[in-house]
Amino acid sequence: MKKAILAFLLLTVNVMAADVTGRWSGQFKVDGGEHDVPQLLILKQVKNQLTGSGGPNETEQYPIENGNIDGNRLQFEITTGEWKFTYDLKVDGSTMKGHLELKSINDRRSASVSLTKAQ
Repeated sequence: MKKAILAFLLLTVNVMAADVTGRWSGQFKVDGGEHDVPQLLILKQVKNQLTGSGGPNETEQYPIENGNIDGNRLQFEITTGEWKFTYDLKVDGSTMKGHLELKSINDRRSASVSLTKAQ
């Protein structure tokens, strides 16, 4: 009986996990910044692995690195020249929000991210 309950719970958790495959658009705003920076993420989820690309628009995209998903939480990195973007986002239906760390050799910034899944 305990094994059946455990199996049911594991299946329920997997069904409840977010499927983030698709296009997500929105923006991030650097803490203390004056304007929003556009974001377009093109994501592909396979189980708990996340791949795809991200950037400011369709023509400027960079590959996702170290992407993983745990329930409704996504973590991944994108490197653009001298900048490394480290995302920590939570999915809630067709929206995704969270935190972004931007790091370069001489600078470090934090930002808030807000994205919506394209229909």
